[in-house]
Amino acid sequence: MKKQLFSILYMFIITLFFTSVVSGVKLLNQERIDRNQDIKLQKIILQVLDIQKDQLSEEQLETIYSNRVKAVSIDNRAIHIGYEADSRTISGYAFPVNGSGFWGPIHGMAAVDPDGASIKGMAFYKHTETPGLGARITEEWFTSQFIGLPMYQDKDTNKIFYLKPEGTGAKINELDAITGATGTSRAVEIFLNNELNYFRDKIWETIKEKS
Repeated sequence: MKKQLFSILYMFIITLFFTSVVSGVKLLNQERIDRNQDIKLQKIILQVLDIQKDQLSEEQLETIYSNRVKAVSIDNRAIHIGYEADSRTISGYAFPVNGSGFWGPIHGMAAVDPDGASIKGMAFYKHTETPGLGARITEEWFTSQFIGLPMYQDKDTNKIFYLKPEGTGAKINELDAITGATGTSRAVEIFLNNELNYFRDKIWETIKEKS
């Protein structure tokens, strides 16, 4: 009995020790982790706003971001206003687009032109979709299709865009889906249309009122 109690106590102490070590390492590095996340998000925002796509040092990126992007809150959502090099002329608006994918949440960032008439950029940066299939939503060939997409709804379906089998799209709002990833393509079409419509119908109306 004593031997069993000793084994249980020993395992408890070992588990507690390594758990404490891991927690301590994370705590010591939390500031750096948070900074890396901020840098990653800033890079995505600059990318979809077509302000900066080149590789830069952290300091250079933060300088460009602080000079050319201003974050505001509209309807409890973070909207990132992009500016031209003069830091006064608005070049576009970036906003988060998040929703359910086939396997889990998908997080992305979209941007529209200064008139809110068409998409300026699109990026997906966090997801749990299948590597080599649904995960291809992060590839440039897929996201670049959205650039120039008009922010107009189809009156019959209220959709701004459709994902069609590769090579079959005949209209400007019919984009190539990911071959072999029907579930992910369908999920992206649903949640992204909802997010774009919300921006157009709610956020953009508020922006125009404040202009």
